[in-house]
Amino acid sequence: MAKKKVVHYINQFYAGMGGEDTASVGLSTKTGPVGPGVGLAHDLGEGYEIVETIICGDNTIAEKTAEIIPQIVQIVKKAKADLFVAGPGFNAGRYGLGCGATTAAITEQLKIPAVTALFAENPGTDLYKNRCYILQSDNNARNMRKVLGEVAVFAKRLIVGDNIGDGKAEHYHGSGPAVPIDYSIPGATRGINMLLDKYYGKPFKTEVIMPNHEEIPIPVLKKPLAECKIGLVTDGGLVPFGNPDNQVPTNSKAFKRYSIEGMDALNPKDWEVSHQGYNNAFVLQDPNRLVPVDAMRKLVKEGVVGALDDVIYSTAGVMTPMDKCKKFGEGIAQALLSDECDAAIETST
Repeated sequence: MAKKKVVHYINQFYAGMGGEDTASVGLSTKTGPVGPGVGLAHDLGEGYEIVETIICGDNTIAEKTAEIIPQIVQIVKKAKADLFVAGPGFNAGRYGLGCGATTAAITEQLKIPAVTALFAENPGTDLYKNRCYILQSDNNARNMRKVLGEVAVFAKRLIVGDNIGDGKAEHYHGSGPAVPIDYSIPGATRGINMLLDKYYGKPFKTEVIMPNHEEIPIPVLKKPLAECKIGLVTDGGLVPFGNPDNQVPTNSKAFKRYSIEGMDALNPKDWEVSHQGYNNAFVLQDPNRLVPVDAMRKLVKEGVVGALDDVIYSTAGVMTPMDKCKKFGEGIAQALLSDECDAAIETST
């Protein structure tokens, strides 16, 4: 049986061409495995052959992505590859961009099995995790052998058309590549066929892939609650009456800080809501039910809580992209730390 043809993408460092000093080298190819490709070839086994290794400098792929990616697609197409593997890129930023961009392009344009592996915080992960398979890896290359083995196992599953589950179960970032849907077949028929395939243990692919959110560990208070200063944060769109900052009701552009200094409670006359994602009548009637200033002031007076921050943070979460929400969260967290808050209560709708 003919061996499966594999094309592997790596950067100048793993090709042995140098480090940062050679990060601007252009696109080139070598026959056979190079660098980590030797380990990948071993893990893929006898039925596979790395026929070509694509090499590109990290600066080049990051700065000329639109120019380089079509060339890489043509190289893989010309090689008649059955499988494309990039990296793994771990937490190397520009290399990760290259791994993600190439894997997404091959997945979408050539529609052959393609996979890479990156650390969660690699910028390439966020950019391409919903366009291709990006396996979860460590943040550095100390476990290169282990990750190469995982990539090889996953790649071979793609080759045989194995049923690939959601990201949490399969340890890849995001939702993976989009599933092609044949709309000439009625939705009810597709659904029944999918159910029967699942029942009989046959490979199937859901048309609605749930996002694979990262898991955030629950932090622990560093001192008793009675000594803690608490901040209040909401994505329910509470704004001062008149909305002086023009906070938008959907797809938020920013979060805002509003003073509550000297207030025992939020007065309904002073607040309104800029949010189109829920029935906000109860908030207009009593804004403390969204941002519990009255209850927190009471707990402070009773000594249950040490203090309440003199500002609240507000934005409208509805239809706001996840990457923007993360930036809001980072900004609010930094502001809370600057205010010497020990914890925060986040209220949603």
